[in-house]
Amino acid sequence: MKDSKNLSAFIVKNDKAVKIIVVVGFALILLILLSELFNFSRDVPASVQVSAEVCAGQLEARLVELISEINGVGRVKVMITLEDDGRVRGAAVVAEGGDDVFIKQKVIETVSKVLGISTARVSVVS
Repeated sequence: MKDSKNLSAFIVKNDKAVKIIVVVGFALILLILLSELFNFSRDVPASVQVSAEVCAGQLEARLVELISEINGVGRVKVMITLEDDGRVRGAAVVAEGGDDVFIKQKVIETVSKVLGISTARVSVVS
């Protein structure tokens, strides 16, 4: 309780401190209002999204070809998911032979390297 009285007395005695606190408060409020007026969201134009989807489709097709060449892999399907800005979020692979631990690891490492994503973002099932 003594500390709060000392703080109150300090603020009352130091009119300059009160003015600074008020000015900083108003500045923060102004910044918040300005940020709401100007939309700083990262809206991606539809043309960019379409080209990213086309690119993802091409990557999927090339990955199917590549993964099919791995010894022990049969038929393959690949799906790539993208972030809003077109970066690869992850990949799902359905591959015959994907139930074998060694083949699964080869597929995961291949997809991870080709797409530049962590192995945790790649799922392989048979």
